[in-house]
Amino acid sequence: MSREDPQFKLRMPPELRAQAEQAAKIAGRSLNSELVTRIEASFISDSASESLMPAKKARELALMARARIPDELRRRAIEAIDRAVRLGHSEAIVSLDDLHLESGIPDDELDELLANFVCDLEQAGYTAKRDDATAILIEF
Repeated sequence: MSREDPQFKLRMPPELRAQAEQAAKIAGRSLNSELVTRIEASFISDSASESLMPAKKARELALMARARIPDELRRRAIEAIDRAVRLGHSEAIVSLDDLHLESGIPDDELDELLANFVCDLEQAGYTAKRDDATAILIEF
């Protein structure tokens, strides 16, 4: 991006700006770059592009998406536990098949990602068993 690119003012709630600034700091980007990257990422699935995305941009967007995986795992675990409780079960299964975690993410990074998630569950008093990258069994 260059300084010649068009500019516009953007109003946002202070909480959202603080959240965006924190994300930019973590990613090592300016606030502007963080917002542009996030907007670009939101359009990727909207339509198939006929132009080839630069590899650097693909890596950047993939890393940004990877950073959201723990939030997705947490959301799925909460849903699975809630559903199990409503049904009177003492265990829940979080399916990860559709995330295709078994390929595309280096094994060491995937292990760390899933280990942190399992650790969070265990700190909350659950017993969690990982079945490769396809499912997590949560007992309570």
